[in-house]
Amino acid sequence: MARSLPLNSPQREVDFTVQQINADGTLVSSGGFLSSGTFTPAAAAYAAGDIMQGAVQFSNIGPSGGGAILITNTGLRVDVNAVQSGETSYTLQLYTVTPPSALVDNAAWNLPSGDRASYVGAIQLGTVVDVGDTLWVEQTGLTKQITVPSGGSLFGYLVTNGAFTATAAARVVTLTALSA
Repeated sequence: MARSLPLNSPQREVDFTVQQINADGTLVSSGGFLSSGTFTPAAAAYAAGDIMQGAVQFSNIGPSGGGAILITNTGLRVDVNAVQSGETSYTLQLYTVTPPSALVDNAAWNLPSGDRASYVGAIQLGTVVDVGDTLWVEQTGLTKQITVPSGGSLFGYLVTNGAFTATAAARVVTLTALSA
């Protein structure tokens, strides 16, 4: 619910939005959505451009009846306490359905002809930073517009941009979106 409040002057007002989050993680009362996907790769060597785990669903990232959304923020949390040698940045490759190619953990990411109709683009997640017992990176102020199909979900592959030996630790990607 948007409201305006005076700030020491009847001519100055500030708009703000009260946001409420449902138990399933969807954001309500502001036309927004919040969804997370967890990727847990094998403890193995990954080349630059390799997929970590396989495709993951981002449930309720858009209206259940489908429609346009604007992805505004991303977060990536890696549940380890140190950046691995060679671990750089990550890219999230997005689809409107589970990618038909069904690429698996440690496969090189590719956009084969069978996936083209469902592919909606990529988001650069950035380079993780060591913040103690966790690695973290976030991107804010994004304007990635995507049309979500009926059901309100997207699917993604997490792709490493650097070659490194991963630990079998969770990599949690969070997307925040608004109705477009």
